[in-house]
Amino acid sequence: MHKLRAMFLTSLRVARWAPLVLASVFAATPVAAQDAAKPVAVADGNELREHVYAMERAYNSVQDYTATFYKQERVKGRLLAKETMQLKFRKPFGVYLRWVGGDFDSREVLYVRGWNDDKIRAHQGSFPDVTVNLRPDASLAMRGNRHPITQFGFGEVIKLMVRDARLSAVRPQDGVQYVDHGESTVNGARSRCIEAITPVRNYSPYYATRAKICFNVATKMPTQVSVWDSEDELVEQYGFEDVRLNVGLTDTDFDPENPAYNF
Repeated sequence: MHKLRAMFLTSLRVARWAPLVLASVFAATPVAAQDAAKPVAVADGNELREHVYAMERAYNSVQDYTATFYKQERVKGRLLAKETMQLKFRKPFGVYLRWVGGDFDSREVLYVRGWNDDKIRAHQGSFPDVTVNLRPDASLAMRGNRHPITQFGFGEVIKLMVRDARLSAVRPQDGVQYVDHGESTVNGARSRCIEAITPVRNYSPYYATRAKICFNVATKMPTQVSVWDSEDELVEQYGFEDVRLNVGLTDTDFDPENPAYNF
């Protein structure tokens, strides 16, 4: 048994362990880097901030949701491959993820705040496919990730957006600019996209220099969140497709003994 566990840990160190996500944040493409054929103009910050606040109000009525989740992050200076997952989320904080395709096909992760000694239960989906329990901030759990699973989901994304929006409202001296990109179809849903551009400096109280958030015009939930750094390089991008809200997820959906799971 000790030899099998050693083989498993060695295999994980060779392959990127990326069971988590994030979702913590929003950002935007620099105006200079956008398609010149589609010029954009700085918009009224107060008006666009109201859309962010509306997302917060809408999320208050969401108890659970399912979706196809897309993730791409830059870790240690390298932009990793895009990952696709099926996700389930239930308040106050329960997450189930199953990877689809790619290097991590069939990997599963389960985390429920306060359960399992507050640890992640996960297996990588390929040999040696052993189930392990990991702290969300453990080095193995964070390998290939910018954020721990404890920062996953709509709620964390919206919370950070609201924080930065309110900060820019009370700090007009910062000169934060907002760009309205209007409506378009993003990840299969009619969406409104808003960009926030903050001053570039050594220290900033904002999460990102540039941010772009697209949200479903009907539900107000995010459809895509993108973050670029001051060098115009993509830092993180998260997408949500086929989102279903308030589907009535139960304890079985967050139980490793669920016969549909392979823990």
